[in-house]
Amino acid sequence: MSHVGNDATGRLHRLSRSARVPVALAGVAALSLMTACSGGDAEPPAAEDVPSEGPIAITWYGSDARNAAVQEVVDNWSAENPDVQVETQPTTFDSYWDRVSVQAAADNIACVAAMQSRYQARYEDRGNLLPLDGLIEDGTIDVSGIPEAVLESHRAADGHIYVIPYGIWFEGATLNAPRLAEFGQTAPDPSGSWTDYVDWAIEAQPSMPEGTWAIADRGDQITQFQAYALGEGEALFGDGEVGFSEETLTTWFDLWTRAVEGGAAPPPDVNAEYAGVPTTQSLMAVGSVLVSSTGDNNISDVQIALDQNGLGTVSIVASPTDGVPQVVGANGWAISANCENVAASADFISSFINTPENALILQTQTGLPPVTSVLEGLQDDPEVSQAIKDRIALYFDLLDQGATVDIWPDGAQALVTQIATSYQEVAFGQTSSQAAAADFIAQANAALSGF
Repeated sequence: MSHVGNDATGRLHRLSRSARVPVALAGVAALSLMTACSGGDAEPPAAEDVPSEGPIAITWYGSDARNAAVQEVVDNWSAENPDVQVETQPTTFDSYWDRVSVQAAADNIACVAAMQSRYQARYEDRGNLLPLDGLIEDGTIDVSGIPEAVLESHRAADGHIYVIPYGIWFEGATLNAPRLAEFGQTAPDPSGSWTDYVDWAIEAQPSMPEGTWAIADRGDQITQFQAYALGEGEALFGDGEVGFSEETLTTWFDLWTRAVEGGAAPPPDVNAEYAGVPTTQSLMAVGSVLVSSTGDNNISDVQIALDQNGLGTVSIVASPTDGVPQVVGANGWAISANCENVAASADFISSFINTPENALILQTQTGLPPVTSVLEGLQDDPEVSQAIKDRIALYFDLLDQGATVDIWPDGAQALVTQIATSYQEVAFGQTSSQAAAADFIAQANAALSGF
């Protein structure tokens, strides 16, 4: 089950802001109707058709701090709904998908299950999730404050919505402007491409002290390759295959080997030393590179590390797509098709995304809230950090520029590590860029086609 609306720039929906209109929760159930609807052919159930008895389990992923914040939100909802017994199942990101995969095989996924835009298609395709359209249409799950295109980008090819976004995240280029100024340099033009960034870095590198590089090597980052491909008029995914050419990936690998060979990016042995370290220990965080890229929610951690050593200030700008609208990702909530208390599960989801107090507890650790009025409340709150406000402002800019929510097809998840392996072989001189690109595409197409 692929998602509709994909082309060279992903989901080409211009995202507009909408005001929130509260809608009351309705209520009771008919389990037989819900079971019939989970097959995909019948109408998705409305509030009066869903089961409303029994406990619910809620499962999600994250760091210890993030999981503690979500647990606090769950506890608050549970206190307001004492008749519903709630079990929580938080875990780390990597172990989460292993667990949900096992639960899905046994038709035993928690009633409320966290999904992510890179993983959700698998569970939609296999019938593990309940279509939520009826609960959306009758206002049981209030999505009126989510920009229409953000929500609609989650609509699958069968016409149904299975996942409600609860946290938006995006990647961008990161800049340490004060340190650049210290060495007589200005930041690269954020409206350009990664080619422009590398050209800038090679020119700027002679001004850098020993052990400091103008730019981080991004050759192994699939999200930044996606930004590059978008600028070339190509997509990351097509229909059961990659959406980009061998020439584009070859050029990408060549771009970053040129940056390394020109001395503007760290050599491969340094990159290997820092691979997999926490964000607070990354080359950007310790001041060894002055331009890089990361997820918007990592900016605060990078800044904490820079502050500890007086090494400047990090800022984030849009990914270098050469002016083409970029993509964003989403964490979301789904209701499992095997859930026996859909009414309570839907109420929890609606409360989670629409309650302003939840956003203050979460402090964007689960991503930026999807509801516009909640985001605007964070912007207006004097207790909210400027870093969060800056991320919200950039997100609104990205939406206005036509940013799209990117739902990955099933089988695509392995490409994150696969492109890293392919590029490392190039960086260490084990193969050519062209051979690595051809091999990557062959493996990727096999994964995407299901073989």
